[in-house]
Amino acid sequence: MADAEAWKRVLDIVKASGPGTITIVSATSGTTNSLILAAETARSGSLEEAKQISDEIKKRHIGLINDFFDLEGVSSGASTDLCVNHINKLAALLDNYLLGIQTLGELSAKSLDAISSIGERYSSFLLAECAAAIGIPAVWIDAADIMKTTSEHGKAAPLTDEIRERGKRIVHHSENGRFPIMGGFYGSEEHGVITTLGRGGSDFSASLIGLATEAEAIEIWTDVSGMYTSDPRFVQRAFSIKELSFNEAAELAYFGAKVLHPATIQPAVERDIPVYVKNTFAPEHPGTRIFSDADSDSPVRAIAFKKDITVITVISSRMLLAWGFLAKVFAIFEKHRVSVDLVSTSEVSISMTVDKKARLEAVCEELEHVASVNVYHNQALISLVGKNLMKSKGVAAKAFDALADFPIRMISQGSSDINLSVVVENDHAVKAVQSLHDTFFPNQQTPESP
Repeated sequence: MADAEAWKRVLDIVKASGPGTITIVSATSGTTNSLILAAETARSGSLEEAKQISDEIKKRHIGLINDFFDLEGVSSGASTDLCVNHINKLAALLDNYLLGIQTLGELSAKSLDAISSIGERYSSFLLAECAAAIGIPAVWIDAADIMKTTSEHGKAAPLTDEIRERGKRIVHHSENGRFPIMGGFYGSEEHGVITTLGRGGSDFSASLIGLATEAEAIEIWTDVSGMYTSDPRFVQRAFSIKELSFNEAAELAYFGAKVLHPATIQPAVERDIPVYVKNTFAPEHPGTRIFSDADSDSPVRAIAFKKDITVITVISSRMLLAWGFLAKVFAIFEKHRVSVDLVSTSEVSISMTVDKKARLEAVCEELEHVASVNVYHNQALISLVGKNLMKSKGVAAKAFDALADFPIRMISQGSSDINLSVVVENDHAVKAVQSLHDTFFPNQQTPESP
C-alpha cells in the first residue's frame, strides 16, 4: 500500500479473485507511525510541528490519489473530488484531535485509538473509489460499523457474536457480486467510540471477518512469499514453507515471525478455514498454506526469534515450594498487566521472559517483597517450532550442539510440545539462529528472494 502502482497491483489481485471477494486493507506505508508521532508531538506542546506531520499525511494521500487516476486505464469521473473531500475531512478531524491533545497536555489511549485509526479510514475508502475507477463494483464498509469490540483502548478484544451478526451486511454485498472493502485494525465499542485491535491488527481483522462471513479461505497479502524457515532479512538460505499447521503458524507468530499477527490464526481454527500467506509483488508464488492437517517430514519446521526481551528471575530458597508462592508471583504480573512468554523453574528460582519494559519497575518492586529479583535486559528469545519436534529423537542434542558457542540464559520446552525455546544475549541472536538454521536445514543451498 505504498504508492499508486502498489494500489493498482492490489486491485488487480482483488479483481482476479472474482466477484464477492471481501478485502480488508491496512494503512498506507508509514502512515500509522506518522499519526502516532503527530499525537506524541502535540502532547509535548508542539502543535505546529504536529500539524505539519498531519499536513504531510494529507498531501501524501492526495498525491497518491492523483497518481492513481493518472494511470493508464483509470477513469476518474467524480471520484477524484470524492477522494479529496474524504481526505480533507479526516485531516480536519486529525487537526482537531491534535489541538485537544496539545491543550490538555495529555494523550489518552482513547485519543490514540481515534488518531491511529485514521490511516485505515483513509486507505479503505480511497481504495474502494479507486476500485470503482477501474471497473470493479466495490462498496466501502466502515469497520466501526462491523468490528465491535470491548472498550479496552489500544488492544480491544473483538465481540465475535456481534461481529458475526453485523457481518451479514458484508455477506449481502458479496452475494450480490460486489467487492466489499473495509479497513482493518480498528473498530468501535458499544457506544460507537473508535477502538483498535493493536498494531498489526489488520490481519486479525481479516481473520475475524473470514469467520463472521463463513469464508472459504483467508488470504494474507504481504511483501514476502509466505512464512519462512526464519527471517530472510537476517538468516541466509531461509526459504518459504509450503504448508504449516494452525498450531505451528500460531506459535511462530507469537514467538517472533513478523508476517502474521499472533491472533490471526484463532478465528480460522474455529471454522477450519485455510489461511494463505502470499506476496503482493509475486502473486504467482504459491506462498504458504496454513491448515489443520499440514504435515512435515522435518521435526523442525521453522526458527523464530525476537530481540529486546527481558528475563526476570525470582529467587527464594525459603518460599519457592511453599503453597501459594507461584500464585503470588503471577498475581503481581496480572495486577500490572504484564504478560509472560516463557517460564522455567528450578529448585530455588523461577525465570520468566516478558517482551515489554513498561511497568517492569513496579512489578519488580512488588516481587522483591516476596523474593530476590534479578533482571536481565537486552535478551533474545529463539524458538524452534515443529509439529513433530518432541516426537523426534536427537532434536535437542542437535540444537544445543549448534548453540555450543553461545551462552544460554534460559531454556524452556513449550507446553504445546511443538516449541523448544532458548534465551541468549541480543548480540548473539542472529548468529545463533543462523547456526540452528544451518543445522536443521542443511540442504538449502541458495537463498530464496523474500
